[in-house]
Amino acid sequence: MAWGDLIQVSEKFRANFSLEEILSGNFSAFTAVLYLAISIAIYSIITYHFYRYIARRDCFKPSTHKHSKTIGFLKYFFLFPFVVIIFFLGFSTMLLFLAKDIGPDIVLSTAFAIVLAIRICSYYTEDLSRDVAKMLPFALLGVFLVSPSYFEISDIGVKINQLPDLINVAATYLFFLIIIEWILRILLNIRYFLFPKKEKTMSTINK
Repeated sequence: MAWGDLIQVSEKFRANFSLEEILSGNFSAFTAVLYLAISIAIYSIITYHFYRYIARRDCFKPSTHKHSKTIGFLKYFFLFPFVVIIFFLGFSTMLLFLAKDIGPDIVLSTAFAIVLAIRICSYYTEDLSRDVAKMLPFALLGVFLVSPSYFEISDIGVKINQLPDLINVAATYLFFLIIIEWILRILLNIRYFLFPKKEKTMSTINK
C-alpha cells in the first residue's frame, strides 16, 4: 500500500468518526454481537466437556468399593454402550452439518472412524485423543462463523430422513466400537499385569 493510500484511509477514518453517534445510545449492533458471543461461549463449553469426556481413557471413575473390579466390569458392560451411542450420535450430527456432498452412509462410517480413532488414541495418550476429539466440533464452529450460509437445513433434513434406512449399519458400527473398546481394555490390563512398576511410576508422573 502506497503512502498516499494510507493518507486517504486515515482521512476516511477521521471523516467517519463521530463521538455523537458513539454516545447516542444505539446498541443494536452490540446486542447482536453479545448474543453471538454468548452462543459461542455456550457451544464451546458444551464441546469442551464433550471432547474431554470422550478422550478420557477411563470413561468411568475407578470404584473404591470392595468389589471394584466387578463394579468396573458391570459399568463397561451395561453403561458403556449408552456412552458409545452418545459419542456416535454427536459426531454423526456434526458431520451431517459439515459434509454437504457425501451421503448419510459415508457420514456414519466417518463418524465411526473418528470415534474409534479417539478411543484408540486415548489408550496411547489422552493429550492426543483430546486433540483429535476437539478437531471436528471446533471446525464446525469455524465454518459457521465464516460462512453461516454454508448450512442448508433442507439438505440436512433429507439426510436425517435417510438415516432410519441405515439403522442396521449404525448398529453394526456401535457393536464394533464396543468390542474394540473391550479389546483395548483387556490389552491395558495385560500391560498392567506385565509392567506394574512402570505403570505405577507413569501414573505418579502424570499426577
